[in-house]
Amino acid sequence: MFMAGKKDNIRHILTRLAVAQILIIFGIWEIIQPAYWNSFVPTFVSGFININLFVQLHGIFIIILGIAILIGAYLRISAALAALTILAVIVFLLISSGFSDIIVRDIVIVLAAASLVFDDNMYLRATKSR
Repeated sequence: MFMAGKKDNIRHILTRLAVAQILIIFGIWEIIQPAYWNSFVPTFVSGFININLFVQLHGIFIIILGIAILIGAYLRISAALAALTILAVIVFLLISSGFSDIIVRDIVIVLAAASLVFDDNMYLRATKSR
């Protein structure tokens, strides 16, 4: 059985903190200043829902994901949803405005979240030696 060392635990915790903090900070920002994020919302969304409301709901969703990742609740599912959510943002950004520095940043977030999905050390359980 795989036994995680201290470095694995530290790497795991730092990755969770990084992904969680970016989701929580961006989520709060989306709730507080939705107009700042309006230009990132695909145009077809405005036909279904008010753009500011959409941005705020997105903010609430990513805050929930960030908190779940931070505390380790349903970690693989939360991290997978975070990766898919940011991947969708990347796709819409590519379609609407092409490649940019924002996309580069978001790719790193997707990769960090995806690394949590495949992390064998995800629960930091104490292992008993036999």
